[in-house]
Amino acid sequence: MKLFTKIIFLLIYFFSLQVQGQTQDADTNLNNLNSILDALPKISKDSTKTEITTHVDAMITLMNEEHYKENYAPILIYADKGLALAKKSDNANHIHDTRGIVGNTLLKVRDSIRAKKLFLKTLAHAEKTKDSSLILKFRGYLGNIYYYMEGYRNKTIRLYLESIELAERLKDTSRLFVIHHNLSRAYNENKNPTQSDYHIKKTAYYLDLLGNPPHYAASHFHNVGRKFLLLNEPDEAINNFKKTIELCENTDFTEALLEGYTGYREALELKKDYKEFYEIDKILKGYEEEKDKSETQNISDAINAKLYAELNAERYKNQITTNELEKELLVQQAERRSIFFVLAIATVVFLGIILVITYVSSKRRKALVEDLKIKNKQYLLAKKESEEFAKTKTKFFATVSHELRTPLYGVIGLSSILLENEDLKKHEKDLKSLKFSANYLLTLVNDLLQINKIENKNFKEEDITFNLKTLTSRIVSSFEYITLQHENEISVTIHEDVPLLLKYNSVRLSQILMNLIGNACKFTEKGKIDIVIKLLERTETAATLQFTIKDTGAGIEKTKLEHVFNEFAQIDSSSSAYQGTGLGLPIVKKLIEQANGTITVESELGKGSTFTFTIGMLISNETLAQNVLPILDFKQLEHKKVLIVEDNRINQTVTKRILDSEGVICTIAENGEKAVSAVRQSEFDLVLMDINMPVKNGIEATKDIRQFNTTIPIIALTAVDIEEQKNQIFECGMNDIILKPYDIDQFKKTIAANIKSTLESEI
Repeated sequence: MKLFTKIIFLLIYFFSLQVQGQTQDADTNLNNLNSILDALPKISKDSTKTEITTHVDAMITLMNEEHYKENYAPILIYADKGLALAKKSDNANHIHDTRGIVGNTLLKVRDSIRAKKLFLKTLAHAEKTKDSSLILKFRGYLGNIYYYMEGYRNKTIRLYLESIELAERLKDTSRLFVIHHNLSRAYNENKNPTQSDYHIKKTAYYLDLLGNPPHYAASHFHNVGRKFLLLNEPDEAINNFKKTIELCENTDFTEALLEGYTGYREALELKKDYKEFYEIDKILKGYEEEKDKSETQNISDAINAKLYAELNAERYKNQITTNELEKELLVQQAERRSIFFVLAIATVVFLGIILVITYVSSKRRKALVEDLKIKNKQYLLAKKESEEFAKTKTKFFATVSHELRTPLYGVIGLSSILLENEDLKKHEKDLKSLKFSANYLLTLVNDLLQINKIENKNFKEEDITFNLKTLTSRIVSSFEYITLQHENEISVTIHEDVPLLLKYNSVRLSQILMNLIGNACKFTEKGKIDIVIKLLERTETAATLQFTIKDTGAGIEKTKLEHVFNEFAQIDSSSSAYQGTGLGLPIVKKLIEQANGTITVESELGKGSTFTFTIGMLISNETLAQNVLPILDFKQLEHKKVLIVEDNRINQTVTKRILDSEGVICTIAENGEKAVSAVRQSEFDLVLMDINMPVKNGIEATKDIRQFNTTIPIIALTAVDIEEQKNQIFECGMNDIILKPYDIDQFKKTIAANIKSTLESEI
């Protein structure tokens, strides 16, 4: 009974609203019109052309502002009068600008027929007068109309393609971005990712030229995400949709924000990640509800305004009315609309019933939206803190890399030199222990940097052609010493159907195999290690391979199996013989996951372990180049003059003693400024240049030297990770890089190779 009473009350309430609505609609349109008239310079029937021109200038500016605010009603109410006034101003640009604004507003309220007529009028005029800029603009407007018309997608694409040459001739960067962006979107709609990718690359180029404005960048990343969805690569798609969302959050770019969340949701559905799908779907529905509410009101107001403008179009032709006449016309419109009164009452009854039914659910939805807003703020705060932590972590590791490698260079170098001293044979065991400890610490530093590099996605992907059998043999041979020491036997089996010539990141594969085989060697004594490679799947261009590394070693307890891939977790911490950094297996897992592969482990305590991983690779049709490495004789270093540029005195001593042993004549320069002076005053066969130095660093010094000496080989000595400075080092004019601390033989070979190369080029 109470519910029935509420329904009756609501019906009476809505009935009263409808009665009031007749007057309110008229008042709303009148207010919209008055708001325009009050904002514009006053004119009358006796106004001069100058006064009309001033009025039209202000009108166009105001209409543009209202359009971008999605406030369409005032524009449509004033549209016919505005077009008539534009013609009276005798300024062609006024006519075209007004047609453009009114046409695009009509397009927003789904009146594409009238919009098309306005655009075609100006396009015909532009083609007749050969106004290239105007042709380009209105071709774009027509393309937008055809884009939303069923069956006209190919016509849209043709119009955009025809506009590219004209835009390039006009050097209209903004328009070129829009054209390629629209083409990319159209090809995505046509499910053609190849063509879409071409225009995405063009879009990215013009985006950089424009300075990456956020609203342009957001739409660009949306197109990229759509392309990856077509290529069935949901993770890449999600990365780009997240960029769109990040650029649009807390801005007025509502349409792009909705597109970003919509694409994100589709990618999660493709991944079958239904938990995350549910969360994103809730956020998206909240935004859609707000947009629908706003858009419905805007379009409703605009349609009412459009109806008013159409009913009174004849009254506005070729005359300028006063405010009093316009009020009278609005009252007449309200009287005409009274014929819809009965229908309106029936509609109110229906809406009242719907309102009662949906009241409870809407209240719940509102609470859910508020909850989602709170969670979204918490997420953004956590995201910001995470990004700041990641930056701090990266900076810390870069600093640690340099600060640890520099003293390690001195320790490893000096211990290597002292081991060659016959007078210190009685201390040989101690020196070897010292060198081993330094090398162990260096391995730990390298593993930490590798983990950090993978986590921050700084791992360089450089796919090259390689022979799988040759690569595997080289890796196995590198464990010859530990194999003999532990009395183990290693066997390698590659199934006959496995393609040997592959294209992949061989450095990544080598790191994976060396860590897994190294673990097997370390935990196995007087046993056997089997390496088996077999083909799981093959196409014309790609193959999925399964690698199995099985040992008969100590094995792993079942309770510890789930932790073996955790960072710093050691397989057998109870035995001091098996201590390690605890980073080998985490590195393996992260590298395999980055390659979209999988890894599993099976083990039984006392019987051994089996690690199995799968990775997809491309099959290469290239022929491996048989490069014959030059034979390097260290005797050719004798009497060569080398300038050592190094600010650390211990490192100066180490480098000098290594070269002294080969008869090299060494000169020391404590900083880059002294190095430039030394090269200018004396002749040297080679320069060893440290990067980080006071007064003038190695990069600056090399640039100065190259201004007057372009032939002398300069080799960079650096303790910083090579990838961080590689481009900078070679761009400044250096010939090669040696990473501290270095292998002495490799150090000598690099110097000898560069000197030999210089001598051969001079012949």
